[in-house]
Amino acid sequence: MKREIGLGFHTCVDYELVWDTEKIKEKIRRLDIRKKDVQRRTEASDEKQLWGGILYYLEHGVGGEIVPETEELCEKLGESFVYQVTLGGTATRAAIALGRLEVPSILQTSCNNHYVRDLMPGQVQICSDMKEEQKIYPHVVLQCEAGVRIQEGEICFITPRENRILISRDATSLKMDIRPDGFGKELKHVKIFLLGSFSQILEEDFLEEALERTNQLLKKLPEDAVVIMEDGCYVKKKFRQRVHQALAHRIDVLSMNEDELAEFVGEKVDVLNRQQVAEAVETAYKEVQVKTMVVHSSAWALAVGTQAKNLQEALECGVALAGTRFRKGDGITKAEFEKTRQMQEKVESQKFLEEIKGLIEEDIEGVACKELSCVETPTVVGLGDAFAGGLLYGLWQKWQNKRGDKDV
Repeated sequence: MKREIGLGFHTCVDYELVWDTEKIKEKIRRLDIRKKDVQRRTEASDEKQLWGGILYYLEHGVGGEIVPETEELCEKLGESFVYQVTLGGTATRAAIALGRLEVPSILQTSCNNHYVRDLMPGQVQICSDMKEEQKIYPHVVLQCEAGVRIQEGEICFITPRENRILISRDATSLKMDIRPDGFGKELKHVKIFLLGSFSQILEEDFLEEALERTNQLLKKLPEDAVVIMEDGCYVKKKFRQRVHQALAHRIDVLSMNEDELAEFVGEKVDVLNRQQVAEAVETAYKEVQVKTMVVHSSAWALAVGTQAKNLQEALECGVALAGTRFRKGDGITKAEFEKTRQMQEKVESQKFLEEIKGLIEEDIEGVACKELSCVETPTVVGLGDAFAGGLLYGLWQKWQNKRGDKDV
């Protein structure tokens, strides 16, 4: 079967923790965490620092990633809770979501173990000649709902919104295996390629090697293939700009979430404040130097740039697939996806989109998110990955329709 959607490279084994407020409070007591310990951090040297970082992200309602000093800290955290094992990584979750919509794809994984084989849908062709690994490096996912009160000792706050924090130290992520020769041979029919971020890489020399190998791989694609890159919150902040510089010449669409957008302006962006969003979007777009930039948030999805007007359907599919994951977690089906597509859009988001178009000079297109406040047990991890899968699905459908018109 010809695979017209390609994805790479990040794959990981996620431990999705079951939320338990009492266990959170027990950690605060046992580690004697005070207000001064609650700080934003992307790295942690011990358990107290790790939990101080987790509590910061929970209190401020922003997503975050933390790389502990040892993998044992990740394992200890996972073992403290009940958890479900799933597969993560932007490219991997996007490929899985496409598989649930019965769309075939080809994926280069960055690890190879029994979970990857057992949990991957049959629609996803795994292109990897790596030997099977016995060692599992868990990516621990802590997600919580809005309105949860956490009160213990000096710590007292109510979570302002649904949120997720990712904690991992994964050798296969820190040293992502990118194979331009082996994987590149399988890409001759690919029309759309999704590239995940390099956000967990910590060594500058390895980053440069990864970027060189990625550019070699992208040259294997057909010239007319569309390349989408899903951005990330980088552990090493300066690496993000370097990645954009190295790959912008071949990236057609750079996609990012609201937290990643906020990093360009150095402060949190109110997603319904049209002036704040307009300024942040224009600042980011001028800096990344790509043809088209997409920003997706809890309220809307925007496309800005030369191809923005051609992304309406892709944005709609991205919002719908992310909304389906929010509603159903890994239980995505075509029927549930179509049900989400028919759901009502957020009224305040529609108004926002009407008003922001006059504030941005570049071409802009936008789609409002669905009204999902009725969902009692939302999934908040992997929404950006599902959105990226939806973008690919929308572009693939558009390409299929064009091919059908030519056949007629």
